Amino acid sequence: MALHVGEIGKSIVVNAGYDMSANTDLKLIFTKPDQTTLTVDKAGGVSAPASTLAVTIDGVSVTLAANEYWLYATASGDLDQAGTWSVVGQYIDATPKTFCGESSTFTVLPC
Repeated sequence: MALHVGEIGKSIVVNAGYDMSANTDLKLIFTKPDQTTLTVDKAGGVSAPASTLAVTIDGVSVTLAANEYWLYATASGDLDQAGTWSVVGQYIDATPKTFCGESSTFTVLPC
């Protein structure tokens, strides 16, 4: 599924590869094509769903384990630039632990 400038409600899924069920906060940090950043957190809609997710990436079926991926639906003003974006997820818990996932890139197309 392609992302386009101005789209609202498109799901962004980022694999963590570790259990995030004990989180106190979750963040996704996006770097836009102009190198500015957008950070969204649990209060802004980032979650680590307690259900497995089956997705197809470049024609390959992938299953992500429950509590091991970040999920976010784009909001108004998020996708404001066309070009190559990157995203990294951050997990925080009460122990306190803070973990960052691997950075991923994606393309946002003009509308």
